[in-house]
Parts: sequence; structure tokens; C-alpha cells
Amino acid sequence: MNKRNKIIYIAVFFVCLSALAISYYMFPDEDPVPEGSGDFVREQTSGPSRDAGKNALFGNNTSPAVSPVGQAVLDSVTDAASDPYVSYPDALIELLNIDMDDLLANRDAFKNTIIHVEWMDRVNAILKNLDPVKRAAIIKNQTTLLYIKDKLNEAYLTGKIDHATFIKALADLMKWHQKTYESMLTNDEYLALFEIAPEHVDDTIDGLFDGAPEYSFILNQGIPPHEVTQQVQGYKLEEVNSHFKRMVWDREQIGKKINAGEMNLDQAREALNRSQQAFIAKCKEILTIDEINTIFGSLEALETGATPTEAPAVVGDEDIEQLGFQIENPTTSVDKVREKINNDKIEDIRFFYQEMHTEKEKIISRLDAEEITLETYETISSEIDAAFEENCRSILTDEEYRLIFDVTGVTGSETSPPSARESLQESIEKEIVPQKTTEEKVPEE
Repeated sequence: MNKRNKIIYIAVFFVCLSALAISYYMFPDEDPVPEGSGDFVREQTSGPSRDAGKNALFGNNTSPAVSPVGQAVLDSVTDAASDPYVSYPDALIELLNIDMDDLLANRDAFKNTIIHVEWMDRVNAILKNLDPVKRAAIIKNQTTLLYIKDKLNEAYLTGKIDHATFIKALADLMKWHQKTYESMLTNDEYLALFEIAPEHVDDTIDGLFDGAPEYSFILNQGIPPHEVTQQVQGYKLEEVNSHFKRMVWDREQIGKKINAGEMNLDQAREALNRSQQAFIAKCKEILTIDEINTIFGSLEALETGATPTEAPAVVGDEDIEQLGFQIENPTTSVDKVREKINNDKIEDIRFFYQEMHTEKEKIISRLDAEEITLETYETISSEIDAAFEENCRSILTDEEYRLIFDVTGVTGSETSPPSARESLQESIEKEIVPQKTTEEKVPEE
């Protein structure tokens, strides 16, 4: 049922997820469907719409520019010349020393990311009569965006660029990408797709990055980040930050190895745990207990990667044991479900849940036996989730459905998927390390 709650990583918004994504801690409680290329350990960075200051370094031109970098510039110029809607952010390509041959050869790999698939679903749903040439250009421009974002992540996490440069580059990458849509869409089409006027986009992007925290590992919610930097010596924060970025980098590489078939889930879980334990050990070595409390809130928070939250209404497997299905709304208790929903519906949901659980056990067994790939597993699992959701919605009112399955805990008013504008702010607040993930489906070009 997580599909219902994914953010739609609308093109202009998801790019910032990568580093700001680091703002969430990365200690998976369950299977570490890793990052770097997986909707596994989520982060993301992108979801069902349902799902990211110009200075002299990057230039102030407001129209897409063709990159003249390297020998492969001829290919990119030819690409853009044959399709005026295709462009390249040359300043970023120069900053990252990107080889154009590699970009042109490998950007298609990002077509199988959830961010791209779900974005193209939105494009195809809203712009039904879009010129096929423009649709193909959107795919090229967005896979270029994802390729460059991946290179930006690498440059930042490996220390090749600093935080300020990284944030500036992300903002410029988003602005460039939005300009590509201005060049091919009418104003009405643009508004329908993004739910924000193009003249407001640059200021909105700048606002999202204003005050982006450099130390994303700070978990203590009781102290403002600027006060943490005053209470803990700067060199210690820098050292912790370098180890934190190393952990994020490890996670990305593990995710890529899983998707390339070079590592199975057990190996990934072990590698993730080693990386996380190495980070924890370094923090304990570098920081005093008072400094750990200042940064993370407590030693326990450091070791678990989470801050204490209010206990949920359901304890343990109480809902499974008494109702036969899981309550996803953290504010809803077993007693409240029994009070608000009649027994026949509860029995139906129990049946749907058990069927879903049985089907998932089957595909997990096939995955463990290496009869299916990880990508196929994710696709089938998503379809099973969708079928369960559809079955439950068919017998429940909207209010009843929210009572059980609304993970936000909002049960008093009608809820709907976030709009593009809402996703803009929400995607900043959510963590997500850049993710390349399984191919739920490949968008039509």
C-alpha cells in the first residue's frame, strides 16, 4: 500500500532529493532495498502524482544551451540540431567534467528508474495529444537530467565539490530542465503539467534551497541546526560529515550492484550493516557523549538512525492477530476499526490481506530460488499491492479507507494525491538519496 503514499517526483522537484535526501538517516529496518538505483531502501529522490541563484559559475542565460564539451560535442550538437527541443546544460557538464560520449551512450539506463517511469506516466496522462517528437525530447532531456544528477551525487559524496557548489548545481540543473519544457509546451500545457506558472519556477526553486542544511546527519529535533554548529566544534562536524557521506556513497554503490546482479539481498544487507556500523563507530570515536546527544539527541538515536516518536495506536502485531490485516494509519487502533467498520467488511479485508500475503510469499520464494530477477519481483509486488488497494477501496467508503490505510493519520477530511506544487515542498522535506530502481514499466516513447 506504499504506492498510495509515494510522492510524485515531478521533474522540477525531485532533483534536490539526492543530497537533501541525506537528511534522513539510512538504517533500514527491513530489507535494505538499497539506493543508488533502487526504490529499495527508500530514498527518491520521484511518484504517482500520486513520486528535487544563478552566479557566474553557471551563467545567467535563461534558455537551454548546447554543450560544446569534448570531442563528442558534434554528437550532441547534431542531436540538438535534429531536434530543437533537446538541449544540454553545458556549464554543469563542464563543472563535472562529463564526457559527452558517456552521457549519450548511458543516459538511457535511467529510463528504468521509478522517477522517470512515473514522470512519463504523468506526461502521457496529462498531455495526451503531445507531439511524438516533443515526447521523445522530454525523455532525452529528463534522462540527461538523471544522468547529471547521478554525477553530481558522486562528486559531492566523494568530496570533489563542496556543499555550496552542490546545492547551487542542483538548483541550476532544475532550472535548466524546466526551461526545456518552456521551449516546447504552451502556457496551458505547462500549467496543467506542473500546476505552477513558468515565471514563478526559478524563485520557487531558489526558495527550496534557501538554508539547505550542510550537516544532514543532525537528528536532534530539540536544537536548531545552527545551535548545534555552535555547540560542537567545526572540525568534528566536518569529520562526521565526511564519514556520513561515505556511508551514503556506500549505499548508492550497493544499490547499483544489486540492480546489476552483482550482489544479492543478503550480501547487500551485510554490506549496508558494515557501512552503517563503521559510521556509528567513527561518531563514537570523534565525539563525546555530550556532543552525540547534541547532534543526534541520544546515543540510541545515533545507533538506530531515528528520533523518538509517539507510540503508535497499534502495538506490535496486535492488528494482524486480532483483525487479520495490518492497520497502516498510525492514529487508528484495533478498537476504533471495530467500532467504525462492520464485521463483514473486516472479514473481506482479512481475506484480501491474506491473499496478498500468500502471493507475496510465492514471489519471494521464486526470488530466493533465483527463478525471477529483482526487477520482476518488484514489478509483481507492486501489482499485488495495487490489487489489494483496489479490492479494499471497492468495499470501503473513503472515510473507512482512510481510517485504516491513511499513513499520514489524517482521517477527518478528504485527502487526495499531492499536486505538483505540493510535491515541490514535500519532496524537500522527505529524505531521498538519489535512486535508480526497478522497472515497474517502461514508458512509451
